[in-house]
Amino acid sequence: MNSSTHDMIALKDLSLNCLVGIHPHERIKPQPLQIQLKLFFERKPGYFGVSLSESVDYSHVCGDVEFLLEAGQFQLLETAAEAVAAIALMKPPVDRPSIQPDAVEVCIEKPQALSGKAIPQVTVLRHANEMKYGLEQNDFGHVHILHENQDCGVYLLHIPSGGRIPAHVHREMGEAELVISTGLELQGQPIEAGLAHFWPLDFVHQYDNPSEAMRTVLCVNRPAFNPADEITVEVPEEWPDSRPYRKRFFGMEQNTRA
Repeated sequence: MNSSTHDMIALKDLSLNCLVGIHPHERIKPQPLQIQLKLFFERKPGYFGVSLSESVDYSHVCGDVEFLLEAGQFQLLETAAEAVAAIALMKPPVDRPSIQPDAVEVCIEKPQALSGKAIPQVTVLRHANEMKYGLEQNDFGHVHILHENQDCGVYLLHIPSGGRIPAHVHREMGEAELVISTGLELQGQPIEAGLAHFWPLDFVHQYDNPSEAMRTVLCVNRPAFNPADEITVEVPEEWPDSRPYRKRFFGMEQNTRA
């Protein structure tokens, strides 16, 4: 990719702390990562980025990447980079209009891995036309399978107008979910775009879509999704408090507990 054929939007020096690595101590304490991200778009002189729907909102891109790396708890930088590329190149959901990049370059560094002797770095370049995304229909709507590896699965859940992901729990899978756009209800209460939940095992949660448009949720399961562990339960008389498991990744008060 180069400037003669493509325009570019970049996120430089995105820093975050997450569980990453294969060694036992790396599975206990979060450590910093440094991410460089380049999104490439077909050149359109004089017409590029007239509005956000004809470009990308980099606050959303930043939030998606941070959420994915925190929720995925990857063992290898290589699989983390592949997953980041997959969400960066996904077809934009209808409730987040933007243009789809032609390609993405992802560079991830782990500064503390070698105690300052050197900085491990992984870089991948992926093109949209080589990505393979799965599609599944289910009772609540449909799901795009964005990426699956030995660590986790990454999914985009599409909930149609009037649809519902019924009350359920997980007893084996870890699950984290990021709400892409405002319009959904969680536990019967409106939930804003940019808020994510890192669900404990056996925690009852339910989504409803009372809006007139399709709404989407970015979901990470650890390990990859197992339908047998999507256990439907009765709606409780009183919903458990989800706020202790909530974090904002974009929108107002970004990156603080909401």
